[in-house]
Amino acid sequence: MTMSVAIRDLQGKVRIDKKRLKKWAGSVLSKMGEGKVELSVILVGDSYIKKLNWRYRKVRSRTDVLAFPMREGSGPSKNGPVLGDVVISTQTAKREAEKRGVPVYREVALYLAHGILHLLGYDDRTNSDRKRMKAKEGELLEAM
Repeated sequence: MTMSVAIRDLQGKVRIDKKRLKKWAGSVLSKMGEGKVELSVILVGDSYIKKLNWRYRKVRSRTDVLAFPMREGSGPSKNGPVLGDVVISTQTAKREAEKRGVPVYREVALYLAHGILHLLGYDDRTNSDRKRMKAKEGELLEAM
């Protein structure tokens, strides 16, 4: 099996280069030693991600990125080829990019790396976990 990255664009608000996004995802997965997985990346708007955030996390606000891992729990999926889904709000990416004075693609790349790290078991609930995750994100962004 080879790596498979599927990109679905369910929003029409921010133009995103899907080929570039696919290349970045491949780069991140390779760097993380995950060369034979299936990943889905879904681009959505704020209202869509807000609904998902409420439905799956019981949080009534929009967010930048959500990750839905397929390797949780026990059983055959634990070590299976399907890594999971990363859902990115392009509207949030655009807003945050403007605030920080960076290109929107840079913000989307950060969300992509962040989401993939969550799928691979990284967490950002504690300060030490957050530091570890931020350091890895920086490494991955360099590789993109």
